[in-house]
Amino acid sequence: MRLTLLGTGSALPSPTRLQTGAIVERGGDTLLVDCGSGVTHRLAQATIDYREVDTVLLTHTHLDHVADLPTLAKARLLNGHETFTVVGPQGTRDVCDALFAVDELADRLNLTVRELPEGTDPFAIDEFAIERAPTDHSKPGYAYRFDERVTIAGDTAPTEPVCSLADGSAVLVHECAYPDKTESSGHSTPTALGVSLADVDVDHILLTHLFPETEPYADEAANTVSEYTDATVSVATDHTSVTLD
Repeated sequence: MRLTLLGTGSALPSPTRLQTGAIVERGGDTLLVDCGSGVTHRLAQATIDYREVDTVLLTHTHLDHVADLPTLAKARLLNGHETFTVVGPQGTRDVCDALFAVDELADRLNLTVRELPEGTDPFAIDEFAIERAPTDHSKPGYAYRFDERVTIAGDTAPTEPVCSLADGSAVLVHECAYPDKTESSGHSTPTALGVSLADVDVDHILLTHLFPETEPYADEAANTVSEYTDATVSVATDHTSVTLD
């Protein structure tokens, strides 16, 4: 399995970080998790064939996680690939209705939109076995765990359900949007995140979704989280890739 982070930024422009997107690959299956602005072009930079990306799983429906959905779908369409699937939490259908109205894409595509039912029942996409936990954010959303190895938390304040989901994972991708002493409803700061992960068994924690004002404190954030966990803690950047045996 390989995890590639395409975008590790936020809704605010950054010279080095695009909006959110990550690719999970295993065998012949490729799944895109979130599709923020610029992610389609980042696929090309990562030498991942966008024509092979026919399914996107959304952690939630904020614009910085969905803005490039029509861009990716239209690029595939222009290359003769009409099928496209979006899977996500409550609200995904309404967001797709709006986004795919652009260029009449909804009429031109063979588009499938799959809203997950409320709750935490596991589900599958292709051969990926996916578990989920609700996040604490300003829109409904989920953290996801893929094949019990990789957990992607999405946008969230630190929560026990997300930490329990991640327990035993090889890699946890968790946001650390703001420095300590910042009011951050629905987001995470280093000390709060570290405390929540103190008893969680994870090999590697990748911090992501940094707002521009957080970037000067990125190393400090990683050091703070490291005080509470035995895991390796790194600040992810766009193009960060991890391969698991």
